[in-house]
Amino acid sequence: MVPQTTLKDIAFILKLSISTVSKALNNSDEISAETREKVTKLAQSLNYVPNETGRSLKLNKTFRIGIIIPNLIDDFFAKVLQGVELAARKYDYKVIICLTDDTHIKEVESVSFLMNGAVDGLLISLSKETQNLKNFLHLENIVNRNFPLVMFDRITEDIPCDKIIINDFEAGFEAANFLAETNCKNIAFLTPISETSVSELRKEGYMAALENKNLKHPIIIEIPSYEHFESILEKVLGTQKIDAIIASDQFSAFCTINFIQKIGLKVPEDICVIGFADGLLPKFMSPSLTTVHQKEEEMGELALKTIIARIESKNKTPFTRKVIKSELIKRQSTKAVLD
Repeated sequence: MVPQTTLKDIAFILKLSISTVSKALNNSDEISAETREKVTKLAQSLNYVPNETGRSLKLNKTFRIGIIIPNLIDDFFAKVLQGVELAARKYDYKVIICLTDDTHIKEVESVSFLMNGAVDGLLISLSKETQNLKNFLHLENIVNRNFPLVMFDRITEDIPCDKIIINDFEAGFEAANFLAETNCKNIAFLTPISETSVSELRKEGYMAALENKNLKHPIIIEIPSYEHFESILEKVLGTQKIDAIIASDQFSAFCTINFIQKIGLKVPEDICVIGFADGLLPKFMSPSLTTVHQKEEEMGELALKTIIARIESKNKTPFTRKVIKSELIKRQSTKAVLD
């Protein structure tokens, strides 16, 4: 077996100190760009692989962050992950991803796996089932062990830790208020995630806006399963007069537009649609989707920076609550505001 190249080998060849080589490979500003390039090229040519185990033992850190998310179907979580990953590289951390499929048991299993010496800190967006059951024993265990924890997007107030959210109530209010200003009178709120904290706040904002505009009673369309999406929406549209729908997430907004067009109606002429989370799909679909931009990558970057700060402070600083202001991106699925 060919011996593995070490920092000492690289340092000997280049006549540099081991410390200089280490800093150069970690892209430290203390080392000149010329030296960093020289060290990096030699390391690559010798197939140098960092000894992460030794580094971890020496510093009592894994240099890994765990992130637990409900799914990757929704573009929102994919973009949050991108923000986390890009920020992690700057801090020389690796990211371990676990998916819960919106179930409580998989969330508990993910926490158990990551807490077993796998990571230095944990980012989590709660599953729909966990929020519905209000069972947070696995999270209480994290807090009781004084382990760095940051919640983002879907959170609970029952667990003391750092939290990062968008202004969900205000976002729901702004979306409904905008539709009312385009002369929509019968605005519905559609949600496949009714048990979650984000959906509840968006619904409350929507209801407040209707009351503010003196519109008729709220129309709430709950979708327990996408298998029944079309049948539920067909029944509601067949029994109630609706001229606008606010979908509580991106995927349900896509499905809503698809079904409206399937039954021969037009968006936005017959029914306007607003969704949550922005990206390429909302921009280039037909008609393009008006969305509440949740600043997903900014949320991911902020979550990573917050967990790093929590790790470095050894949980000795006060917990923070950071709110990211959303932005309503107006496109073809809604009408223009009347003068």
